[in-house]
Amino acid sequence: MWTLHLLKNNKSKYEPQISLTEDVVHHEDKEEERIGIWGFTKTEIDRFPALKKRNFWCIQRHSATAMHYDLRMQIDGGTISWAVPKGLIGISKNGESSRLAVETTIHPISYTTYEGADGRNFSAGRKGGTLLWDIGEYLITKSSSAADSTSDEDRPSRPSKRRRKGTVESDENSEDPDGKYQEDLLRQYLHKKVGYGKSRSIHFVLRGGKKMTNHHFILVLAASHAHTFSASGQIKKTWFLRLPKEVDEYPWDQGGEEGDFWGRSVKTGRTLKEVTAGYVARPERWKKEEERFASWFGDDD
Repeated sequence: MWTLHLLKNNKSKYEPQISLTEDVVHHEDKEEERIGIWGFTKTEIDRFPALKKRNFWCIQRHSATAMHYDLRMQIDGGTISWAVPKGLIGISKNGESSRLAVETTIHPISYTTYEGADGRNFSAGRKGGTLLWDIGEYLITKSSSAADSTSDEDRPSRPSKRRRKGTVESDENSEDPDGKYQEDLLRQYLHKKVGYGKSRSIHFVLRGGKKMTNHHFILVLAASHAHTFSASGQIKKTWFLRLPKEVDEYPWDQGGEEGDFWGRSVKTGRTLKEVTAGYVARPERWKKEEERFASWFGDDD
């Protein structure tokens, strides 16, 4: 058991955020001033403002031994990660209402904006690599109804402060400008004890991204006997991704999973095939963080 605190738009409207020049594709090699609490570059923060806060998330599409999407949420200086084989879009209560989400390795902050090929080759000519699918900020929420309640956990109370009038988003931003409260909520839901026979669940919203703008989900931890072990002997907890009562589906519209909207990187505008065609080394900062995360490396698939 690890403890982190110890350590709908039209297709035609989608425009890649930057042009596909050689300089852009290999921009990791260029030094740029790093700012903010996490040391991202000014270019990265200007493009993805959520990286200024503590409650940021990213989704990376990973061509590995098995294709999957990695959902990563910042907590305590790392990103807790879930591998979701079929992704977070295309889920529907009229079809596949629950999706597997396996908790995987804790990743360094520097990996959040990484995109590139890893040099591996798989069957049918598929190449290995990672595409930066989206970045935004998470909001931990309480279940909206008894039908959504999968545990006996109560939402931890917010520090005493008079609520301002306005939308939920404006209230959250004004009362939690750096996202620390949301990070605290995520930590509490991850570690808070639950009653006998109850499941652990996390209700959350992914917002502020280019693709995930106000998407509500529930992560439910399966019974302990469903857990597996990684190649390095670490427990890989089995969770399930579900939709709350008020959401029926999130379809693969606007050209589908491989289309110009859902299928392209928010960093470079490239497709996964284009990303995996050329090798881009992992950030230098990754090497500096390796010692801290050493026991979790080696099981990225």
